[in-house]
Amino acid sequence: MAGKGRLWERRVMMAGLLVLALLVLGVGYRMLRLGFGRICDDFLYPYLRLARVGSSRLSDQSLLAFSRGELAEKLEALQEQNTRLSIRAARAEELEKENARLRRIAGYSPPPEWSVLKAEIIKRDPMNWRERFTLDRGTAAGVVPGSAVVDVGEDGGTVQFVGVVERSGMHSCTVMTLHCRGLRVSGRVSGVVGCVNTGGASRADGTIPVGYLPSEGEYGVGDPVETTGFERGIPAGLSLGEVSSVEDPGTRFSNRPYRSGRLKPAADLERLRFVMIVVPKTGR
Repeated sequence: MAGKGRLWERRVMMAGLLVLALLVLGVGYRMLRLGFGRICDDFLYPYLRLARVGSSRLSDQSLLAFSRGELAEKLEALQEQNTRLSIRAARAEELEKENARLRRIAGYSPPPEWSVLKAEIIKRDPMNWRERFTLDRGTAAGVVPGSAVVDVGEDGGTVQFVGVVERSGMHSCTVMTLHCRGLRVSGRVSGVVGCVNTGGASRADGTIPVGYLPSEGEYGVGDPVETTGFERGIPAGLSLGEVSSVEDPGTRFSNRPYRSGRLKPAADLERLRFVMIVVPKTGR
């Protein structure tokens, strides 16, 4: 029995020594690896730095080999390349925005009593950039004068009023936008009805005049303005824009029945390319 007890003690002692040896080896390996890594870094640093310094000096020497005129030509070539890359990046951004707009237009579902025609702007007069443009749709596609032209906002749900068809040929039509003085549209703001384009011209900031707003109404900057549906060919609920300013009503006892203001249109006409023509279905 004594021999068996001593044998068991030896085995326990051997197992403890083995575990201790493994711990010592693990700690020693980590310390050795860390120390060896530092030694290698310090040893290789001059060689690595020498390669970098050599490459920098070689690049500097290659630049010194060129004359001032050659360096100027290379700089001009680099600037031209940067300009081309900037133009490509800007065009790619514009294409991305245009693709997003086309997706919104393609996903728009009109009210049951209306149908829409997708159209592209094919001509714009630089002198009347905001006022008028020409679309590639005409009477052959069902376009009639007075049809509303709309766009879809960035949120994908707001339908923005752009203008109305002024003249229509067989395969094209001319659109008169909100910025044109000859287009007057009734608009609803704060529960009352006023009139857009009551006189004056659009300003440099893009705002247009609004008038015949009842004096007793409460109007604030940023209030949304929508179409009323009173005009034939223009559905109700289209976004005309928002109020940018309203004149002071004057005294509390003023006898002026109406007030005027300015409207910031919802549709951005500066870079507009694709739009929709809203056409009433037969029998409306």
